[in-house]
Amino acid sequence: MRSHSSLTLSLLLTLFLTACAQQLPGAPSNATAQNAKEYRVLQDRSDRLLVELPNRMLVVAQEVHAAPVVSAQVWIKTGSVYEQEFVGQGLSHYLEHLLSGGTTTNRTEEESNAILGRIGAQTNAATSLDTVRYYINCTSADSDQAIDLLSDWMQHSKIEQKEFDRERTVIRREFEMGRGEPRRILWKLTQQARYRVHPARHPTIGYIEDYEKVTRDDIEAFYRRMYVPNNMVFVVVGNIDKKKTVDQIAKLWAAAKPKDVPEITFPIEEKAEEPRIVLGEADIRAPRIRVAWPGTRLGGDNDYALDLLGMIMGEGESSRLVREVRDKKRLVNSIASYNYSTNWGEGFWAIDAEIAQPKPADGESQQDAWEEAIDQARNEIIGQVDRVLAEGVTEEELALAKRQIVASVVYSAQTVQDVAERLARDLIGMGDPDYLQYWAKAIQDITVDDIAKAAREHLMKKRQISITLLPLPQGSKAKELKHPPDEADASKLEKETVLLDNLMISERLMSRKGDSTAAKSIESDAVKKITLSNGLRVLIQRNTMIPAVSIQMYHMGGLLIDKRGKQGIANAVAVMQMRGTKSRNAEQIALQIDNLGASLSTQCGNNTHFANAVCLKDDWREVMGLLADVTLNPSFPEEEWQKMQPRLIAAIARQQDDWYQELRGHFRKAYFNDHQWSTTALGLADVVGKVSAKELGEFHRAHLGAKDAVLAVFGDVNPDEVAKQAEELFGKMPSERTKTFKVPLAENPKPQLLQIETRKPLAAVQMAFGPTVARTGEDYAKLEVLRSVLSNFPSGWLDRELRGKGEGLVYAVWAGQFTGVAPGYLAGAFNCTPAKLPQAMKAAASTFGRIKTESVDDDTLARAKAAVLSRQFLYKQSNGDRGTEAALNELYGLPLDEHKRFEAAVRAVDAASLKETANKYLRNPVVVAITHDKVDEAKLKEAIDAVTD
Repeated sequence: MRSHSSLTLSLLLTLFLTACAQQLPGAPSNATAQNAKEYRVLQDRSDRLLVELPNRMLVVAQEVHAAPVVSAQVWIKTGSVYEQEFVGQGLSHYLEHLLSGGTTTNRTEEESNAILGRIGAQTNAATSLDTVRYYINCTSADSDQAIDLLSDWMQHSKIEQKEFDRERTVIRREFEMGRGEPRRILWKLTQQARYRVHPARHPTIGYIEDYEKVTRDDIEAFYRRMYVPNNMVFVVVGNIDKKKTVDQIAKLWAAAKPKDVPEITFPIEEKAEEPRIVLGEADIRAPRIRVAWPGTRLGGDNDYALDLLGMIMGEGESSRLVREVRDKKRLVNSIASYNYSTNWGEGFWAIDAEIAQPKPADGESQQDAWEEAIDQARNEIIGQVDRVLAEGVTEEELALAKRQIVASVVYSAQTVQDVAERLARDLIGMGDPDYLQYWAKAIQDITVDDIAKAAREHLMKKRQISITLLPLPQGSKAKELKHPPDEADASKLEKETVLLDNLMISERLMSRKGDSTAAKSIESDAVKKITLSNGLRVLIQRNTMIPAVSIQMYHMGGLLIDKRGKQGIANAVAVMQMRGTKSRNAEQIALQIDNLGASLSTQCGNNTHFANAVCLKDDWREVMGLLADVTLNPSFPEEEWQKMQPRLIAAIARQQDDWYQELRGHFRKAYFNDHQWSTTALGLADVVGKVSAKELGEFHRAHLGAKDAVLAVFGDVNPDEVAKQAEELFGKMPSERTKTFKVPLAENPKPQLLQIETRKPLAAVQMAFGPTVARTGEDYAKLEVLRSVLSNFPSGWLDRELRGKGEGLVYAVWAGQFTGVAPGYLAGAFNCTPAKLPQAMKAAASTFGRIKTESVDDDTLARAKAAVLSRQFLYKQSNGDRGTEAALNELYGLPLDEHKRFEAAVRAVDAASLKETANKYLRNPVVVAITHDKVDEAKLKEAIDAVTD
């Protein structure tokens, strides 16, 4: 294995920091000095301008010219921990729902939605413990509109009563949805276990009984108090002119005055002196546990050491917990460790795991077997922690973790949305927009002694927190957490004050000095295609946005190469390719990948099976060699299959833990009957449980053929060198597969309505029509426009009918097209309460019926087209995304310039052809509803009459 010295890491960091133009603020340039009265320049570099407006709002304009897209975001320091007298009521979250696209003194909600639709924007908002963020992603030509809309929502919201009432109902649906999502439940239990009096112990959404008490006056008062410019950060990243962007924001906010921001006082909790145990229940197949310890602050003592310890213990296939607890002892299906730290208080260091299915002993109940398995897994996990306390970590483990962190920083800068989020989060959290790079560099100084010290100071048995999420007992239903009383007298504890005003950040930035560094220019070539002598097609694109490379190899088939009723073998083959080759065992493969800070996985999809790797630019040859090895030479060792088999069976069962996956599973079976697509790519548990390792090897060899595969290498590479390496590695790959593959077609679906009981406290529906077309079909572009008419939040017809009008029937709603090398369907889906199920189904069915009978107006058509074309740009920013699209197009028989043909086809769609398309394909309705309270079947059938043939 190759080792990486600290010198190598230092050189790599220097390379990346130069590529990102990382620098400290210097004197304003001539271009910005003239704006001294309009704003104070805090950082001015060739690709970035960071200023403080007179009202103390911080504005960051970051130029990234790799694609014609922009992400505009506003962040407010007002998450749930800052709600003061309203703590537990979820005001920050409620307000987020109202401001995002809501009525202002300048525009109605409908007018904002019309603008969003016209520019094809992707927009949403999110609330966390300490921030609320709003974003609009769009093409660069429309960035001015996005900035204008966000500025209007933040400054001029009217919080109209009808919108307040509607969103109250929508959020009720979110509460119900959350009771069916194990991750949310586990997080809420963790909050209550970790904090005793601190407001961080309360969920961001609040408690339902407290939430119901919120009034419009409460919301408006909170809005006036917290949504002030000196408590906001405005970030715009993408294909922009930084100065013009800052000037536009300065003008839009010129009349906004700074206001006093409340000084938030938090109790300083006393150190725990005894372990804590918390139990909860959810509709899950296998128990989940979290073992945690109180941690530290972001950037505080031991923070970086705990970050590294998390990576060493449970990040990557070669990490200790994965290797020992999952693979050797087989006590868990999955396991990971991490460090959670914040700037407002101490976080925690934790290990998460899902328990492996135990076999009950003679006379032992399944419940007793689960309890024994939980204890055994927890004890083994704690034993691994004890080993760190006694022995520390090795220099080799530390070097590997440092390499992984450097690589993760490099990979994080591939989309404008990711870059914008990183800038805002780092500026708010640490007062430094480049904190991520600082962190990656500072972490290189951490030693094994530092990690040992951090472990001793934090991972104490008396401070251990154990959280267990158990499967719901038969006949039980998930319950909402209640607002618990404080576990200590906060008035007797020491206090700390959090100062939110941006003045603290701007003064910190102004105190720093440094020189400018020129930003590295980004070069991107056209995709180059070569074909090897055996028929393997190789697609290469040089792009220097980041010093990294994506390597992907797609093979035609995926789930479709399984025999009907035998789904799961193709996925098992794909997963097992990483578990050993003729020259490497599973542990050696994992260690080599982790040591490079790279990633490599082999997976199975609906239409293809594939290998996917990401690595740093200097390592692409080695990683491509690994990818070739797991693709061409997997050995399928029996001992590794014995480990993997129960994990795959558990993954199949786990699909029932999430309400949408549960719905999707029932729907695919109803729609596709006995076709391969009647299951997900994971397949059937009984099939996976019976297949042997020998059979997997035979299956792999039968379906290996160069003519049915495409290799895509996108990133900072020399195309000629890639072509040469591809020939050396893949030139001897068999040209033809020995098992002939012909795309199996499904029978036309039978119109039907199914109602299926779920234990999750909601109702959810998927409603689909078809068959439609394969990806290569002439009407594919028309169907994409059709689905964007139906759903493109917040202006799609389904979005407006089910969530944006009246009482707000649903929380989640969307429409989408399922297709591939065989025809699929067009579907809509949503969730609601069982009581509202007939009403919501009728509204959805009527909307599908409407698009068959009504010609869309020019504005609606333009909005739908803009949404489709905007997605084309926004979804192709990273090397991996572009490589995936190019490889799949090539496999499906589409040209390299398919995006041009597709764009022309979208632009050619008119109202008449859209109506014709709707009548052609919106037939054979298949409707599947899951609900925890049975609804009168006659009412549901009546509800979908609008779309019945």
